[in-house]
Amino acid sequence: MSKAKAKTIKLLLYEGDLSGVIKLEDASWTYSGILYSAPRDSVEKLFSTDACKRFGVYLLISQNRVYVGQSSDLSKRISQHLTGKDWWTSVVILTSSSDKLTATGIDYLEATLIEKSSCIKSLDCDNKNKGNPINVGDFEKVELDQYLEDALFYMELIGITIFNENATHSNVLINAMDIATRLSLGKRERTAAIDYLRQKKVKLPTNKDINYASKQPDKKEYWINPSIKQLEKEWTLILNNTITRELLVLRIPAKTIHLQDSTGKGLFVRTDKPNLVSIKLDLETLVDKQSSTDFSPFVEERVSY
Repeated sequence: MSKAKAKTIKLLLYEGDLSGVIKLEDASWTYSGILYSAPRDSVEKLFSTDACKRFGVYLLISQNRVYVGQSSDLSKRISQHLTGKDWWTSVVILTSSSDKLTATGIDYLEATLIEKSSCIKSLDCDNKNKGNPINVGDFEKVELDQYLEDALFYMELIGITIFNENATHSNVLINAMDIATRLSLGKRERTAAIDYLRQKKVKLPTNKDINYASKQPDKKEYWINPSIKQLEKEWTLILNNTITRELLVLRIPAKTIHLQDSTGKGLFVRTDKPNLVSIKLDLETLVDKQSSTDFSPFVEERVSY
């Protein structure tokens, strides 16, 4: 029996922990493989790295759903999914640091992942087709299978277990902590809050129509910066009280709250970003400390975690 080999894996945590953008490398990974991952609300940060400068496969992931795709322009393709698909909470990119993956190799990885996703009963595969026709030789197939085996191992290493039928998929948010723990910490938890509320059957609009805020550190307030255009339509506001461990869902009808007018009443606009509104809600009363606008009548649901 062969002895297991030791591995040296390099992890770069762009935001200091596993809940942000991650880059993973292993010198022994076939094709000089490289993995990137990020929660949905950090994709702009992901695009600022070198993650999208190569041809690769990407996976859009939620708690029990996955979509597999490929592109030579990953940032453009993933950006399209921000509006085209509102269900995913995180993204993974599989590529090569030396561009050793060929176009046929990428086709093979995409098709194999789609097939694997479709075979897992607890996983909903969002792909409508099986990918491009596979045309790889026997030797390349062995190398690609090894690349993929390592990729699945590395995904589990950072908390993505959707391809493991024996794992409990209670939280696929690229984080070792459960949802309640993330929410209580009040750090990088927007996607966790939305996902948690949807699990609790709370009806929410698409992610882009949701504003979110958690209790400000060392202050008893929420700071929200919706766009001015947001006030013209119905909008949803989620507030995370990390002290009482409670999520508040506010539904604000269109044009019921306005900007400061000639009488001095109304919400304040940010001086540094005039397209955004500045709102600082008192933790207990939900009254804006700057304009005295009362948001408490708009609370529709309170969900504990």
